[in-house]
Amino acid sequence: MKFAKTAGICLITLATAWHAWGAPNNVQQWPSGLGISLGEPQVELIAVNTNTFLLSVSRYGVSEISHLTFLNDANTTDATFTAWHEIRRHRMVGIETAGGRLLMNPKNGEWTLEDASGKTLIPRHAIGNFNDDDSLNLTLGWDKHKPIYVYGCGNGVNSLKQTDVKTGVGNGVAVLPYYWSNAGYSVLAVTADDNQPAYWTAANDGGAVTWTFPGIQGSLYLMPSATLIDAAKNYARLTGYAPVPPRWAFGYLQSRWGWANQKYIEDTLAKFQQLHVPVDAFIYDFEWYTPTPDYALPASGLPDFKDFNFNTNLFPNPATQIADYKSQGVHFVGIRKPRMGNSDTLAMMRKNNWNLPGLSGRENFESRDVNFANPDFRKWYISQSASLLAAGVDGWWNDEGEAAYTMYYYWNLTEKEALARYRPGARLWTLNRAFSPGLQHLGAAAWTGDIKSSWATLAATPTALMNWSLAGLPYETCDIGGFVGNPSPELLSRWMEAGVFFPVMRSHSEIHETPRFPWLFGPDALNAIRSALDLRYRLIPYYYSLAHETFETGVPLMRPLVMEYPDDPHAANLSDEWLMGSSLLAAPILQPGGTRAVYLPAGKWYPFESNVPTNGGQTAQVTAGLSDIPIYVLAGTILPLGTVIEHTGQMPGGPLELEIYPGKDAAFTLVEDDGQSTNYLNGQTLRIAFKWNDHAGQLTWTSEGNYTGNDVYQRLHVVVFDPAGNKQAEGALGATGTLTPVR
Repeated sequence: MKFAKTAGICLITLATAWHAWGAPNNVQQWPSGLGISLGEPQVELIAVNTNTFLLSVSRYGVSEISHLTFLNDANTTDATFTAWHEIRRHRMVGIETAGGRLLMNPKNGEWTLEDASGKTLIPRHAIGNFNDDDSLNLTLGWDKHKPIYVYGCGNGVNSLKQTDVKTGVGNGVAVLPYYWSNAGYSVLAVTADDNQPAYWTAANDGGAVTWTFPGIQGSLYLMPSATLIDAAKNYARLTGYAPVPPRWAFGYLQSRWGWANQKYIEDTLAKFQQLHVPVDAFIYDFEWYTPTPDYALPASGLPDFKDFNFNTNLFPNPATQIADYKSQGVHFVGIRKPRMGNSDTLAMMRKNNWNLPGLSGRENFESRDVNFANPDFRKWYISQSASLLAAGVDGWWNDEGEAAYTMYYYWNLTEKEALARYRPGARLWTLNRAFSPGLQHLGAAAWTGDIKSSWATLAATPTALMNWSLAGLPYETCDIGGFVGNPSPELLSRWMEAGVFFPVMRSHSEIHETPRFPWLFGPDALNAIRSALDLRYRLIPYYYSLAHETFETGVPLMRPLVMEYPDDPHAANLSDEWLMGSSLLAAPILQPGGTRAVYLPAGKWYPFESNVPTNGGQTAQVTAGLSDIPIYVLAGTILPLGTVIEHTGQMPGGPLELEIYPGKDAAFTLVEDDGQSTNYLNGQTLRIAFKWNDHAGQLTWTSEGNYTGNDVYQRLHVVVFDPAGNKQAEGALGATGTLTPVR
């Protein structure tokens, strides 16, 4: 088929090709769907799983779209899903599963997506066109009577609703080729070249959204998803479930650029202990492996630069020191850069074509950036990691990896393979400055980059984190206190209090700024921060159980209110308060002065550890002292809490406290495991299903699983925040049980 250029925009529209073809007998049934031949272009309609359809277009012949980088290997389109059938209706052909229908008119190229009930999710619209630059447009119809806004693209804007995005990664920025529409579907776009992701724009008339794919192939993974909860589940099923992080990663992580020497590290640890400030990890910048950062290195590197090494000024005996610190509850996380500095290593890289020349945008990094996508380089890098992992490194902090869109994905894949080889059975935990789709299933977290220390930045941070939650990455954080600049004692205190309700709680700063050690900001800030950290550690049994829920379902820990209250217009774009799980609402102070407005959605809400519920559906003005955080719990909630401890190695530390907020029946499943190995994947867990009968005022529980470690809770303390006065009960936490709290 020959193509003619028209107005410099399209070679030929796909609709024109269908008109020229016009024969439904050119629809071919394949094991996983339908192929529609257009001459040179080829369209595929494929059933990936019950709730996911694939619309794929290739300009020349059969599509060869990459399905591996961003997707869960178990759910790629390998013809294993057979619970679908072909349908023909009103001159349309398509595929149907229990989750919906994907239909196309082979004469004019119009297509549509429906849910299982037959509701139109994407109105019929022409499919799109090829452009002069060999890019491809795929167009999704939109109801012209509804505004175009979506959720889940990432943190490109300071809003939950997003109307215009540009896919890519940057310093603390991750914008994904994905969104959920309140029309009732979600979509992930995959290009032929993963490092050139697709992006979308909205039509001026509001009638369509067009995805542009660099290159001559493009795929849309279309998922009927009535709610953001459904979207999260479908996205995780497609791109992979986030594994449960090690338990220490739910504690407080103290990061520092400028650890001076071994004495400085140990004096800092002693200060945490002396002041009873909880901490679970020290995160080390450049200085852990090199006395001098590599920013000023020439492109050729230096012969004495060590890329895989411990700086003896800090770690003269790395294995012994790391083991000693770990025995005191403090784990080791070290920074990594996606480039090499040793001249011999760089020469070898260039000889083997293991580098990414010309992509970094920083002259002295040119050709020093490595290509983790190269399997031979990954094998070499894995071998170089052996001594570091043997010394006891617990996690990696991956920085400045935005030279390629998939850099962090393959970087984490390399670290996962290294850990599996040298410490089999250990959980990978990494912290990354950006991410692309699917990174969550490797065990990755992300942080928002080199942010400023300001109230405005604090106020914007929850929005960024929730946008990442909606984009499929459930573990995220920021540099608490800001990276550049010094916070006031009030600002750092409030930022730490907000961090109690971030999935990862980590502070950090630039080398010339005051370290974010709590005692350096005065006694009032120290007391407020210690109180916040004590609460964080009490919440770990709750957060850790939510992490298992996230692993099993894909629903994130940190949720905007719209996720649980999709029909509440006030919640649609509310991001200065949020939920952890479904029923713990955090509304920390995000501005100076200690006051704020708090919106409570439908239901009855108890101020945390209070007996007096408040009716939802209204906004209240609240005032909080420096050590106070506005927190609310939904009536009909069982909230599991631990005791105050100074690191997670002290768990359980006492009885499990169940706080019951009555008014409705309630249920919660506590999940325990060893907190460090991957044995939970093989069923090595203890799951205790608690149920509260509100009418009878009675708690019952049953348990399943065979995990019996020393960190399992043995006793139970129950507190019911009854409006007539607290009711309490205590008892052994056996395999099954019943308690009736009384005053």
